[in-house]
Amino acid sequence: MTDAVETKAVGPALSITGLRKTFGANEVLRGIDLSARDGDVISMIGASGSGKSTLLRCIPMLEIPDSGTVTVGEDSLSPKGGRLTRAEEATARRMRGHLGFVFQNFNLWTHRTVLQNVIEAPLFVQNRSRAEAVDEATALLEKVGLAEKRDAWPAHLSGGQQQRVAIARALAQRPRAILFDEPTSALDPELVGEVLKVIRSLAEEGRTLLIVTHEMGFARDVSSRVVLLHQGQIEEDGTPEQVFANPRSDRARAFLSGHFDRTR
Repeated sequence: MTDAVETKAVGPALSITGLRKTFGANEVLRGIDLSARDGDVISMIGASGSGKSTLLRCIPMLEIPDSGTVTVGEDSLSPKGGRLTRAEEATARRMRGHLGFVFQNFNLWTHRTVLQNVIEAPLFVQNRSRAEAVDEATALLEKVGLAEKRDAWPAHLSGGQQQRVAIARALAQRPRAILFDEPTSALDPELVGEVLKVIRSLAEEGRTLLIVTHEMGFARDVSSRVVLLHQGQIEEDGTPEQVFANPRSDRARAFLSGHFDRTR
């Protein structure tokens, strides 16, 4: 199986410049600049409503920014007014092909088995052979601890198992970066650990990960960088040691003080 981690391309895996997004009168993102190199594990933290998930969804153009530039590999988009032209839509599709996205609520195809969910993109988006797609999907399901569930239906899985299938599905695209939007927020507490264990293993492999999370201890332990958002702007950006132990801004200190016990 080809391992995307072994091949490093030149330049950032992705970059964001001057990103702005407004919903009605609410300016959710107010000029975000952020980049991720290959192998970076960036955790994005902050209070609810700070713009974390919107920022993550703007990278693959699941939300269209009002202005700013998003670059993934060799492709760049600078949308205007929250819309994409037909040519920009084609570019967005190419960009999505280099990104895996793991949603809060799994978003598995309920009418497809676990294996069918994982081979969907390799078969129908990347035009790979069925034999290759099945072989790789089988290996990925083993990687996330679900080889025995390949023929199961999503409805017969626990939330933690569904999220691990979603991670295998993202990996099957051989992405340059994987985006996680609060991957444990919909899980019962006893299932959180099994999902975090898989994400931790991906970080240890050197994969490029952007993770929106409320799991402060996990963010501190697994990240190479931590970004704290406040009211649509980056309030802190640094190593876990710097952000958690010595935040520069009063707002960051106030936010982290409420999570201090959980980060120890």
